[in-house]
Amino acid sequence: MTKILGKIGETAIDELFVAGITKYFEEKLIARTPLGNGNLVSGIGKLVIGSVMPKSNKYMKAIAMGFGIDGVEDIITAIFSGRLGAIGQTNGIGEVI
Repeated sequence: MTKILGKIGETAIDELFVAGITKYFEEKLIARTPLGNGNLVSGIGKLVIGSVMPKSNKYMKAIAMGFGIDGVEDIITAIFSGRLGAIGQTNGIGEVI
């Protein structure tokens, strides 16, 4: 598959798609829980999920990468918005809604 789609750096395009699809759906699912989205707690939670997942093949690694990327995005949102203690859903600029 890599020969057909190519790579960006060391990561195959199909793996990037799996990571992106994972991020898209897990963000919507976790946002509906008390963890929310776009806050420090949700970011740490997503990083933990990504780090403890089994990584038995390249697609499981890509799923873990999707959680990790979203977790980092949540932490950055929390830091730049000044809402480090907030939990719940944010509007994308750190304001809890």
